[in-house]
Amino acid sequence: MMGAAMSSKPRFRRTTRYIRTHWPIYLGLYVMLVAGVLLIGLSLAFGWYAYITFSLAVMLITAYFLVAFVYVAYRLNDAPGGTAVESLIDLAQLKPHQRVVCIDLGLKATAVTIAQHLTTGQVTVIDIYNPQSNIGGALRRGRDRAQRPPPDPRLNWIDGSIHLLPLPDRSTGAVFMNQILSEFWIPEEREQLLAEVRRVLVPEGRLLMAERVRSRANPALTGIITYPLPTETAWRDALIKAGFVLRRQENAGGVVYCVRVDRPSPTSGKQMRLDLDYY
Repeated sequence: MMGAAMSSKPRFRRTTRYIRTHWPIYLGLYVMLVAGVLLIGLSLAFGWYAYITFSLAVMLITAYFLVAFVYVAYRLNDAPGGTAVESLIDLAQLKPHQRVVCIDLGLKATAVTIAQHLTTGQVTVIDIYNPQSNIGGALRRGRDRAQRPPPDPRLNWIDGSIHLLPLPDRSTGAVFMNQILSEFWIPEEREQLLAEVRRVLVPEGRLLMAERVRSRANPALTGIITYPLPTETAWRDALIKAGFVLRRQENAGGVVYCVRVDRPSPTSGKQMRLDLDYY
C-alpha cells in the first residue's frame, strides 16, 4: 500500500512546483513562442514573406531557452542522484537523535526534509527573511505558497536576522543552509551571515551549505542559463575567508554545489604548526 501511495505522487512534483514559483520566465518564453507562430501565420496569409525567416529564428531561439530552463528546473529538483538537501544530509552524517539548526527564508521544505531523518532529534529553524535584503520575486512567491507544516516536536520555528541568530555562542553542532546565501545580493550581508553561523557553531561543528553554480552537466542546455551564477571556487573561497575548513564537497544534479565545512577547533592551528615543524 505504501508503494502504491508513493507511486501515485507526480513524478516531477518538485520540478512542477519550481516552475510555478518562477512562472514569469516560463510564461514569457511561452508567449514569445506563440507570438512567433502567429507571426508566421500572418506572414503567409498576407504575403509578408520577408518576416517568415525572422519569425522562425525567434521561434527557434525561444524554444531553445524554454527547453533549457525546463531542463535546469529538472536538474535542480528531480534529477537522478537526489536533491541538494539530501546531499547535505549525507555530508552531515546526520544522526537520528541530533539537534541541528536550519537557516531558512520561509520556504520550510528543507527543514521538513531534515526532520524526517530524525527520531528524538530536533531542527531549530531560523527564518532570517528580510524584504529589504531578499528582493527576489521567486522567493516571495515561494514564501506565499509555503504552508506551515503540522505541529511536530522535531521542528522548532523561530525568527532571526543575519545580524543576530538567536542562539548562544558555540551552541550547536551543525547548521544547514540550502541556497540561502545567494538570496543576499550584498557581499557584506553574506559575510555577516557566515560570521553569525561560525559564532553559534561549536569547535569542529559543521556548516552544510548548498548553492546553485555554473553548471557542468550538459553545457549545451545549461551553459547559457547558469553562466551568470558563481563558480564552485567562488563559494569555496568565501567559506575559507570566513574562517571555515573544507571537509567534503559534491555536486547535486550537476547544478548545485554542496559542501561541508567545519569551524576549526582552538588547537587546530597549533597542531598544524607542530606538523609543519616535524616535517
